[in-house]
Amino acid sequence: MEKVAEKKEFKSNYYANAIFNLARAENAIDRVENELGQLKDEIIFNLDLKKYLSDTAITSTEKIKSLLNILGDDSTRSIKTISAMIILFDALDYTEQIYKDYIELTNQYKKQVSVEVISAIELDEKMLKEIKKDVDSKTGLDVRVKNTVDKSIIGGLLIKIGEKIIDLSVKNKIEDLKSKLKALEIRGEDFGFEN
Repeated sequence: MEKVAEKKEFKSNYYANAIFNLARAENAIDRVENELGQLKDEIIFNLDLKKYLSDTAITSTEKIKSLLNILGDDSTRSIKTISAMIILFDALDYTEQIYKDYIELTNQYKKQVSVEVISAIELDEKMLKEIKKDVDSKTGLDVRVKNTVDKSIIGGLLIKIGEKIIDLSVKNKIEDLKSKLKALEIRGEDFGFEN
């Protein structure tokens, strides 16, 4: 079981390196990052597409043609190449990890750190620039800010810097309040309001 995990990491790293080198040669590192993110999202969230691409009755050639049609003519050669590789080498299940590894390679190349800002709504560029400026000044790093929308946090923000998470979400504040009220209830204290 442990060897399978090592193999998966090796494969994703292998593909991420290949696409990064292609993107660098094409002078399109950021563009390929966006395209790879979109491809990853399509493969993960479009269940019909994933089912089609996983169907063993459909030839690899047909799957590649379908992916190339989805990508469109204006896509980079890098993303077209990696799409074909993902199909030919049966790496569909590794797409998300390939994307993460690609981001890591890009960060190393640009000497940057990724910061993911998770919010209930999509943040505008001005807000993201303010967050970047604030995190840059507090960490002393040059960060790349990416906004992810997650409606379950209700409001506020979650900020992920590497493995560290700063939870400024309304959901967290509600959970904290529930815990405090439950603790008061367990101790038998009265937490009602007086007139």
